[in-house]
Amino acid sequence: MSTLAHTVTRAVVLEAPPQQVWEALTDPDALSEWLAPEVEIEVQEGGEVRCRFDDGEQRRGEVELVEEAERLAFHWWRDGAGPSRVEFVLDAVADGTRLTVIETGIAAPTAPTLLASAWGARLGSLRLVLGRLVLA
Repeated sequence: MSTLAHTVTRAVVLEAPPQQVWEALTDPDALSEWLAPEVEIEVQEGGEVRCRFDDGEQRRGEVELVEEAERLAFHWWRDGAGPSRVEFVLDAVADGTRLTVIETGIAAPTAPTLLASAWGARLGSLRLVLGRLVLA
């Protein structure tokens, strides 16, 4: 296994204001619609993050940075693997919000490709969730 750090960056423009995107990043019910079926998060520096995915994988972590409606960062890890750092950056743009996800960590050489694909799918799900919220 490689011990080199990898970084994956994905960005998407969402047709929603930054505050609404922020709520989708910090509300456990909203997170369970696009990130993982079971999510717990304490949105404060030092707060806990717990996710359980469809395949049974669990990740635990700790919130590192909270800047309301601008940035959220946490470290998370799964059993038997090193931690990675996930950062969400929100920027207001003419069409809504540009959300950039940056994940950095230690992993196998194939990890960047797999992570890019996984984040792409998750951001697509987030777009659908926000679309439902806007219509409601």
